[in-house]
Amino acid sequence: MKETLMGNEAIAWGLVHAGVDMVSGYPGTPSSEILGTVQKIKSKRKLPLYAEWATNEKVGFEVAYAGAIAGKRTAATMKQVGLNVASDALMSAAYIGNTGGFLLISADDPGFHSSQTEQDSRVFAKFARIPVLDPSTPQDAYDMTRYGVELSERFETPVMLRPVMRVCHAREIIEMEDTTDFRPKEGKFVRNVPRWAAVPRDGRLQQGYEALDRIEAIAAYNWEHHLMPRFDALDGKSDVLILASGTGYAFTREAMEELGIEADLVKVEMPYPLPVEKIRKRMENYEKVLVVEEPYPCIEEQVMDPAKVHGRLDATMNRIDEMKKEHILEAFKKLGLYEGENVYAPKLTFSIDVPPRPPALCPGCPHRDIYYAIMKVFKKSKSIYPSDIGCYTLALAQGAIDTILCMGASVSMASGLSLADPSKTVVATIGDGTFFHSGIPPLINAVYQGHRFILVILDNSTIAMTGRQVTPERFNQTLDIGRIVEGMGIKCYEHTYSHEMHKNIDFFKGIKKIFESEEHQGPLVVRVRQFCILDNERKDDWVPGEYAVVDPELCVACDQCTTVYKCPPMAYNAEGKIEIDPFLCAGCGGCLEIVCPTDAFKLDEEKSGGKQ
Repeated sequence: MKETLMGNEAIAWGLVHAGVDMVSGYPGTPSSEILGTVQKIKSKRKLPLYAEWATNEKVGFEVAYAGAIAGKRTAATMKQVGLNVASDALMSAAYIGNTGGFLLISADDPGFHSSQTEQDSRVFAKFARIPVLDPSTPQDAYDMTRYGVELSERFETPVMLRPVMRVCHAREIIEMEDTTDFRPKEGKFVRNVPRWAAVPRDGRLQQGYEALDRIEAIAAYNWEHHLMPRFDALDGKSDVLILASGTGYAFTREAMEELGIEADLVKVEMPYPLPVEKIRKRMENYEKVLVVEEPYPCIEEQVMDPAKVHGRLDATMNRIDEMKKEHILEAFKKLGLYEGENVYAPKLTFSIDVPPRPPALCPGCPHRDIYYAIMKVFKKSKSIYPSDIGCYTLALAQGAIDTILCMGASVSMASGLSLADPSKTVVATIGDGTFFHSGIPPLINAVYQGHRFILVILDNSTIAMTGRQVTPERFNQTLDIGRIVEGMGIKCYEHTYSHEMHKNIDFFKGIKKIFESEEHQGPLVVRVRQFCILDNERKDDWVPGEYAVVDPELCVACDQCTTVYKCPPMAYNAEGKIEIDPFLCAGCGGCLEIVCPTDAFKLDEEKSGGKQ
């Protein structure tokens, strides 16, 4: 069967066609659609499989891995920074191994499109001594998903699939099975304490030797089944060898055809483990070797020969940022393979300058109003605003965020900042999904240590930025953030977001008074009940349908609405007055009071249905 699929959708189908019936993980761009698509396939085909979001990547990994040691075929999905969270479990699982196939899918983001780091998961696989597969296209992603599950089962080891953003979100006509004969394996845990519960030193040392033997056997398998046939197919007429992996292979092949480059090109599908000596033996036939990969020199470091190997380490290739064919062209120039013009240079020209449009919170997003209220009460000159990972990070545009590190770090950073600069009030913000993910342990630490700061939990009941997946609290309402906080022995102050700005400001004035009182000790936690403007199930219950217009006679172009409130529908017109784009305005009514110092925002009574 042929079907046009996104790379992540192809991976999902690959899991189903491989008989994987346990999938767990945590959403994060560019990986989110994988598990989401498995859930859709499950629902549509009525398949007996488990496909659920976990509270964080470590938990998701461990749920899936447990299934694999009981003989099931399983998978864990996450993005590359999520792999950091799961790394504790991964490192031990690499020693212990598994009996059923276990595929770890870690989607990388070269170019920092949606991530804090550009880290390379292939290097993590090398660190853990597990094999990693590097798809070049969505078709590769489908094929390698199925193959990776089988490879894991053959060698009883976790196998990593490492698609990058341009594979995850590209679309291609995929050739795949035309039927879904879904026959998952029956899970049956076989007690084997020396393996599953090995303790240092003797038990784990023995597993360490077995892991070394296993990775050597996989390297030999990589040569016999993947690399040797590709080397043997070369005509040997060129004195330049190109080793390319992942999207680097697809871009290199296209660039060679378009530029007329003659060289021997070898696709490296499994960049670790490599049969290094066998590859080096073949490299003896060439004067130069170019390695094309992203974002780190994973292959290059393994086959390194300073006399002939070129790539990222010697800056022949770009050393950071997403790969482009322009980078490959420049590498060809440096190696003397190409002397023509840069045909990949941008050729589009514009007669007008297009102003940059920085990322911003959605029109009608309640995060905007809450951040505005926080800044009104806790002045920037006397406060520090650490925040976290989520769509509320876009409050950077309002100047409402001072630090961003990683998931859950807003709470830990608040502790550290309160100790380092006690002259300022630290007001940290975190989303409900992030709080469940990794905000609870640092808050326990803050209570334990008595750190003084304010934590605002922005509870919109969804993991909004990655596709509006449900949070644990929304999925199972016996879980409650307020009760969790109070279980730590401190009060959780509750506030329900209001489109009437004075109510939000008055609430935080009260919080400020409590925090500054002599009676208060340790962290003060606030939970703001909100909604997501993109959540069709809930937004109509929250949005009042109060649309605004601007009275040009009252607008003095003070910039308060465009720099501090920062709502996308607001922009200057040709007369230098603010106008509100009616196609963007969500009718939240948040700007109708306090935001404008001259009260230029007025209710559009006609559009608002005659409301006063």
